[in-house]
Parts: sequence; C-alpha cells; structure tokens
Amino acid sequence: MTIETAQQYLLESYGNGKKKGLEAMSQALGLLGNPQDDLKIIHVAGTNGKGSFCAMMAAILRESGLQTGCFISPHLEVFNERFTINNEMISDSDFAECISKVVEVSRAIFGDNDTFSYFEILTLVAFIYFQQKQVDICLLEVGIGGRLDSTNVIKSPLLSVIMSIGMDHMEILGDTVELIATEKAGIIKENCPVVLYPNDDLVYNIIADIAMSKNAKIHSARDIDLKVSKTTPQATFFSIYHEYFGTANIELNLVGQHQLQNASVVMAAAVALRDVGISIDAEHIKRGLSKVYWPGRMEIVNENPVIILEGAHNLQGAQAAAHSMKTLFADKEITLVMGIMEDKEYNEVVKTLVSPASKVVFTKPKYDFRAATPAALAEVLGRDAPKDMHIEDDCHMALQKAIEITDNKNGVIFCSGSLYLIGDLRSFVKEGLC
Repeated sequence: MTIETAQQYLLESYGNGKKKGLEAMSQALGLLGNPQDDLKIIHVAGTNGKGSFCAMMAAILRESGLQTGCFISPHLEVFNERFTINNEMISDSDFAECISKVVEVSRAIFGDNDTFSYFEILTLVAFIYFQQKQVDICLLEVGIGGRLDSTNVIKSPLLSVIMSIGMDHMEILGDTVELIATEKAGIIKENCPVVLYPNDDLVYNIIADIAMSKNAKIHSARDIDLKVSKTTPQATFFSIYHEYFGTANIELNLVGQHQLQNASVVMAAAVALRDVGISIDAEHIKRGLSKVYWPGRMEIVNENPVIILEGAHNLQGAQAAAHSMKTLFADKEITLVMGIMEDKEYNEVVKTLVSPASKVVFTKPKYDFRAATPAALAEVLGRDAPKDMHIEDDCHMALQKAIEITDNKNGVIFCSGSLYLIGDLRSFVKEGLC
C-alpha cells in the first residue's frame, strides 16, 4: 500500500466509516496479536489540556532517556503528526504499512463493504506502530470522552490521567459537567494509579470517588506548588516545591495560566511514575520543559507583524486564550482571525475571543465540511460587533486582510478557533505566502 492509498482510505473512512465500538476494536486487536498489551501506556483524558500534557510529559521522558511514543489528535497539517517517537513523526512508509494491516483485519471482520471509523483506524495504527518500534512508554490521548472511546481497550495503564473538564461534545457525553466528568473517568482501571487535574470540587470529587471505588491511588496536582517568577509571550518561568522535586528557574516553552495548571499535572504524574518504578529527577523535568514544542498553541509564527496561532475550539479554551491575550499583550492592539466548526457551542466562544480584540476577521477553515459560516459568527455579536469587522470565506485571504489592517509595531494578529483553521494558516505562513 502506498502512502497515497493509505491517506485515501482514511479520508473515505471519515465520510463513510461508522464507529464500531470497543468489542470490535478488541476483536481487531486480537487478530493483530494484541499489540496494546505489550505497551506501557499513560492514558490521558479531559476536555482541554490533553495535548499539552502529552507534549510536556514526552519531553521530560525523552530527557530521562526513555523512548517515548505519543498519539495525539487532531493533526494540524499531516496525518503523521499524530504518531511520534521521541518527537519524530511516523514515516510515510511505516504509516502505509500500519494502515495496510488495519485494512486486512477490517476485511476479516466486516468484509469489503465496511470499515472501522476514522479515529478507530488511527487508534489501531498507534498500537501497531508503537509495539513494532518497542517504545519504552506510550502517551495515549483519548479522542472523545473516555468510557467508550476507541483508545479505552487497554487493560492496565501505567497511569490514567484526567485533565481539565468542561462543556464540549455534549451531544455525545451529556449536557452537564457531572455527566461529562463521569464519562472521562471511564478510563480509570482497577488498581491503576490516577493523576488528577485541579478541577473544581464538584468535578474533582466525582472523579476521585470513581478512582477510590476502583482502588486506584490518586495523585493530585493540588499537591503541587508552583510559583511564577516571569511570563513572556515566548515562555513562562517558575519554581516548583514538592517533597520529591524542589527546583527553581524552570523555563516552560508554553505560555498562559492554563499551561501552569497543566504543568502541575505533569509534576504529579512524575511523582506517580516514581511509584511504579520509573525514576524522573528534577534535572530531567527542567531540561524537558525548556524544550517543549507544541505547535498551534500560543505559537508565534511571524514577527512583523506578530502572528499567533492558538487552537481554542471550546469555551474553556477560549477563556484561557482571552486571558492570555489580555495579560501578555495589554499594550497592543489585537486583531482576531477566527473560524470554528458549526457543531461547537460557538456563541459564547465567539464573544469570549472577540472581547480583547479591537479588530476582527471572521473566516472558516478550508476544510469546511462542518465549518460555521463567517456570517453566522458575525451575527453572534449583533450590535456589540467592533466597527472594524470583516468577513472572508477564504482563510488565507482572511489572514491577508488581518495583516492589511494591523499596525506592524503596535498590533498583534491572534488566530484562533478550530484547529483545522490553525493548521491551514500555519501551512500558509510557513510557505511564505502571507
């Protein structure tokens, strides 16, 4: 199978493949020799912060000398981004080989006229690839939810990590934060340690109760004390105080208050790993966090004018992004470029992201299968719309418009909303087309 054939198979599954569920996933993995059972997995769920946790934890584990596989979603520009080992993406040939194995087992189970869903296929690829490459540790990010997610076929993870919980995917997970928290907690396994984000008491206690009912030891980020010394648009500097780790002047190459909270979970996970025999020392943490790279998240991709990419695609993410805009660029004039998917609860997201901006360009990703129209986004604001507001269906033209209306010295262009949009714009900027 060629890489082009593999990519076409995936794209067809996106439109045609229906989720088959955990029983079918287990059947397929059985035919593949149960590669997931050979992996030491850190399983990561949550509404926001999963990717940031994986990026930070992977960097620290690499500094600890461990070959670290990482499965994340979505990708920004190419499928290969979803599967990395020590920060290196899967090769086209390995990707195509893994897809061909998925095709074989899919045909064995469903015949020629059906297949697994898009995300189920990618999950199977992750297990096959990381087992073939014999990684020391695998960071496995949940797609949606937890309990019924395609990744939840693993029996005994090293750690189950549950990040920030908020309102997203309510049509699947439930329309209250309690229901969503319960679904996310579905990744917790009997006698397997759990690492918890410092969510509010309601959410935290729901998850903690589920963990205790399964005799799963809890490692709480609430026990981690971080003190910020300096924040810039490029990095955050802080110190950490814990019985295992006491380190000053840590540089984290991710910015925003939310990233400090995510970092506290990473610290708690490092403590939890010590309990299962994986030693991580303070120097590994310090070096790893200084090398973290997480594209499309408060990423500065251009200096003149300053262009920042931030994939804030739900309300919780939008609130964090707006806070970062207001604190990091208080003396700058902000131009917002925004597009989002129509199946998101986007009204409050729009209002939140627009609040720090004086100029707005609404657009949509070029991949527009589920995109809200720019006109629909503008309608959300009604009479509260800024005077300098523009609508551009083509996202590349939208960025060009933002550059045109933004002062190079005193302005910042902040691109946010759908990660599909961020991927489109990132490619556009990297190719020097703007």
